[in-house]
Amino acid sequence: MAGAHFTIWPGLVPTSELISIYRRRARHTRRKNIPTLGFDEAILNLEACGLEHLNLGIVPSTPSAYHFQLFLSPDSSRVVACLGVGRNP
Repeated sequence: MAGAHFTIWPGLVPTSELISIYRRRARHTRRKNIPTLGFDEAILNLEACGLEHLNLGIVPSTPSAYHFQLFLSPDSSRVVACLGVGRNP
């Protein structure tokens, strides 16, 4: 939203698969004490979005210490969820 460069991967991914994958990743980051931003909220947004498929994107370079994952509507017109995972030092 602040003008950072981002990339959207081609193809749609079933939302149900994303929910399953990111629930596991949330448990993993907690177990390993990896810092996150908005992870639980992103999962809740995925569960509530009501969309069968989503686009995935990434914000590869920001001054932040986090890698940002974007979950976009099928037409990429809106961000359904976003989460940040701490980068390796």
